[in-house]
Amino acid sequence: MSLKRLLLLFACISLPLAGTITFTAVLLNETTQKVEVAENRRFTSYILAEELLRSSEMLTRFARTYVATGDIRFRNYYNQLLDIRNGKIPTPVNYSPVYWNLLADSLVAPPVMSGEGVSLDERMQEAGITLREFALLKDAQNLSNDLVRLEDEAMNSVQALIAKGDPQWLTHPDRIRAIEQLHGRSYHHFKAAIMQPIGKFLVLLQQRSDEESTVLNQQADHLLLLLVISSAIMLLCFIGFAFLLYRQLLVRGRKLMDSVQAITEGHLETRINDQRNDELGRLSVAIDGMTAQLAGALTATEKKLSESEAFAESISEQKEHSEKLLHNILPVLIADRLKKGEAQIAETFPEVTVLFADIVGFTQMSTTMAPRQLVNMLNDIFGRFDELAEQFNLEKIKTIGDCYMVVGGVPDRSPTHCQQVAEFALAAIEAIRKYSRDNGYDLHIRIGVHTGTVVAGVVGKRKYSYDLWGDVVNTASRMESSGQPDVIHVTEAVKIRLSDDYNFKSLGSVDLKGKGLVESHILLSKKVNRD
Repeated sequence: MSLKRLLLLFACISLPLAGTITFTAVLLNETTQKVEVAENRRFTSYILAEELLRSSEMLTRFARTYVATGDIRFRNYYNQLLDIRNGKIPTPVNYSPVYWNLLADSLVAPPVMSGEGVSLDERMQEAGITLREFALLKDAQNLSNDLVRLEDEAMNSVQALIAKGDPQWLTHPDRIRAIEQLHGRSYHHFKAAIMQPIGKFLVLLQQRSDEESTVLNQQADHLLLLLVISSAIMLLCFIGFAFLLYRQLLVRGRKLMDSVQAITEGHLETRINDQRNDELGRLSVAIDGMTAQLAGALTATEKKLSESEAFAESISEQKEHSEKLLHNILPVLIADRLKKGEAQIAETFPEVTVLFADIVGFTQMSTTMAPRQLVNMLNDIFGRFDELAEQFNLEKIKTIGDCYMVVGGVPDRSPTHCQQVAEFALAAIEAIRKYSRDNGYDLHIRIGVHTGTVVAGVVGKRKYSYDLWGDVVNTASRMESSGQPDVIHVTEAVKIRLSDDYNFKSLGSVDLKGKGLVESHILLSKKVNRD
């Protein structure tokens, strides 16, 4: 069954059941309220009957007390209670069944009236009792009123004696007769007559209340049973629907998700093989078709990717080779600027140090050596110089024959460019000596160094060359050519910058071609720190 039909079936069953449950709950609530109203009505009726009985007893008590004592308070209490019952005056605040008992013993304050008076007749009608029940209470009330006339007659006799001021009123025959009126057989006959309709009222009230409660409770039981049955059916529908969902969605859905997870992990050979004619079946067929297409596309892509990787690797090797060649020709910073598109690169460096180094007697040596041997020797020597230049962070500018040119402070501006070149020079002489010892040659080099301002830039369009121009270059070259073997020939400018850290020997003035007399010095060694 498709999910759409399953949901439609569940809706067709659950909606009427939900309506039935709701309607039954509303009826059950209304019936419960009716039961509560009936109980309240019965309670109110009992209260009215009890109040009528209690008021009759209190009137008797007040009348007898007044006749016996002549205390006017009890006559007043008698009249107030009678007026309250007849609705002539409002009910006192905090009026309770024990109110008059407490008032007679002065345990509560005198009555404080509030609102309007409501007679006992009116309260009986408002209580919702039947006409027959009302007639019985009314009979009891009328009999009580007849008794009131008897009590009033007795109290009037005593009141007349008190009003005359007769000091012997306590023994007067009229008082004795009044007491007998309130305690005689006739009085008790009147009291019993009042109780008879009240007893019948209570019996009728109990019967009516029981019958009404029985009917309402039966209705409530039927409604509750209907509510329980409807709820049980609804619960069974939910359980059945959950079971169908479990079978339709969870079981098959778990298999579907496991297959999709396997496909996601790259197992494109996975197939769901669920061809049932519902939503999950159609989804499974679509996923199987998509997986088949994806597997074919992936195979083609992997083939093209393999070809692309081989091509990219070839391109990368060529690019790496080209960059190595470019970095061998140009400084790294300059090469990067060219790759970024700068067409013309030229800068002025106000403070750099230039060094020229030349192998002594190389021209004569080249006539006696085989070409390959000569090139291998130069390559070995200049290779060691290249390592020293990299070690001291110098930039190799070029080699011309057996001449090696290096500069400090270009293109990386460095405040210690002169010290870096000095260290290179001392290490270069030591490297030549070691090479000679290791290979059995008697090789020597001349080194010239000068410091000053140069212009550096790239020249050429097809074959790039990074070079320096300026008087510093010419002077350094002249210092090299006019120097002695295995000596570092430097100018006064170099000595000034290095005199604190290096040892020098002055050579006085030297006549340089095109420059005239120039003060020159020999860089001997680095000073030893004796601290």
